[in-house]
Amino acid sequence: MSESILEVEHGLRNNHEQAMKNLQSIAKSTWSSCAVVLVLSCLWHQYIETVVPTPYLDEFFHVQQANSYLQGRFFEWHPKITTPPGLYVLSLLYLSWKSRVYSIGKVTVAHLRLTNVFAAFGFPFICKWLLEGLVTEYVGLQILDRDLPYLWSLAEINHAVLNICLFPPLFFFFGLYYTDVWSALSVLITIQLHQQRATTSMVVAGIVSLFFRQTNIFWVAVYLGALEITRRLRRGRVDVEKFRSLSWRTVVVGSWQTRCIYDPFVAQALFEDYVATAVSIVAASAGAFRRLIPYLYPYILMLSYFGFFVLWNGGVVLGDKENHVASLHLAQMLYLWPYIMFFSIPLLYPYFLSAVIPQNYIPSPVRMGSTRHQIPRLRVAIPIMAVMLAVVHFNTIVHPFTLADNRHYTFYVFRILLRHPANKYLAVPIYLCSAWAAITAFGGLPNMQTPPKKVPANTGAPLRESPPKSDRRQRLPPSSNSSVDDRGHHVSAVLAWLLATTLSLVTAPLVEPRYFIVPWLVWRLHVASPLPTGGEAHKKRKKKIRTFKARCKAVFYGQHDHRLWLETLWFLAVDWAVCHIFLYWGFEWPQEEGNVQRFMW
Repeated sequence: MSESILEVEHGLRNNHEQAMKNLQSIAKSTWSSCAVVLVLSCLWHQYIETVVPTPYLDEFFHVQQANSYLQGRFFEWHPKITTPPGLYVLSLLYLSWKSRVYSIGKVTVAHLRLTNVFAAFGFPFICKWLLEGLVTEYVGLQILDRDLPYLWSLAEINHAVLNICLFPPLFFFFGLYYTDVWSALSVLITIQLHQQRATTSMVVAGIVSLFFRQTNIFWVAVYLGALEITRRLRRGRVDVEKFRSLSWRTVVVGSWQTRCIYDPFVAQALFEDYVATAVSIVAASAGAFRRLIPYLYPYILMLSYFGFFVLWNGGVVLGDKENHVASLHLAQMLYLWPYIMFFSIPLLYPYFLSAVIPQNYIPSPVRMGSTRHQIPRLRVAIPIMAVMLAVVHFNTIVHPFTLADNRHYTFYVFRILLRHPANKYLAVPIYLCSAWAAITAFGGLPNMQTPPKKVPANTGAPLRESPPKSDRRQRLPPSSNSSVDDRGHHVSAVLAWLLATTLSLVTAPLVEPRYFIVPWLVWRLHVASPLPTGGEAHKKRKKKIRTFKARCKAVFYGQHDHRLWLETLWFLAVDWAVCHIFLYWGFEWPQEEGNVQRFMW
């Protein structure tokens, strides 16, 4: 017995050392992604300064407000600005330091736009640290395994970080003086501090993020608070987790009594699993309410701060309140899915291929396993489509700004949707398919890795014996079997993301691509699929490459996720098109002759 314990401890030590070596190498290599992002953002900034040297659109308001702060007039506020003054405070600190070191003369819009270029420098590091936290979490799932930890390859994690920074709606605003870049960065910093269990720093960062955009409260308090609840509640009781053969009453009572949640992996989950997980979390949280309260104080503190701000301000937005009245806009959640699909089709196309084409007919470079067991069944798809149709019919809100300003791409999207009364209803199947692919992506791609050994969680309560193999097969999803990996993210992570995304979007009457940046960033960070570096797969990936053809095959798809290359090409193409149109496809309004209008997100 003692020898086996020593053997386990030795395996744990080796795994930990190997994981630390991999994480250190990841940290050293982030500079490559950072250099590429910084060069591209500086080029974009330079092009804008050459072609558009004066403030454009909302920059007029932001530049005027920044100049007021630079001149010490802190109690003046432009009536058209709705967001808090975080961006102007940052510019004040940056330019105050720069004026002491360099002689900059009169402050211009170019100096202010550089504030967002500095944010571009920080994005690769924050994204790398967040992915590093996900890697560490993944190692913890199979820490007792004898093989090496399952980690992202060094090239792939840097490639993913680069792609995230090239995300078109984000990259575009690296060159303009808008609040969205620093708003998104502050949210990611807060999430990273939550991963590191740095509670005090997390609260400070969360409150700072509210100085950039008010709706960040749903990410720094609600989203992270939901993750904290599921982190503190226990998993591992067979009588709760194997709910499929049990009644709903048994799940609710079992979760209440044991303080243990039903929380399967996304790769194994069907629609009813999401409902069961939500019910289980509510029941277990109610049963463990007193125990959870001490862990929720940081999030309650941030919510209280936000509540005091709303009471003091008399509303959420600071200025232009008559045009930004909070309302219930459920259709925003429908627009989210084609938004994700459009920008992330290089990542999501294998799900559609594997759903409609037999594996034998798919070319080997793109053959990544079947997801047919996760296709929505008719008894699920029909009610969901009915709800979507009801939302489209009763809650399609078209803000006056949307159809009055042809400088934004949403103007043309809504013209298509409203051109014929049936168009908005015909889009519902697109919403459904896009939502299915986006949520399924949380579970990773099938057959991308060898599944790790599953170790029951130590809940402090006795576990039932595992049911026999035949019984286990009946309790899993109808088409789930041993080929479905026990890996990826839990259903609770998807529910937390959906909750924060819904709260941040449905209260906004205006539809703008900028509002979807943070939901997409959090989604993208969670859909990266780890590839194995241990066992037989590790030997295959380390196999010596002798010919140029074999090397190209390894780099582009053999030993590297080819979807990352497709994503890079797609983002670069969209970035180039949007930036080129903004710079060189200007036009004039008859009522404003001499003023060049430009297309933008």
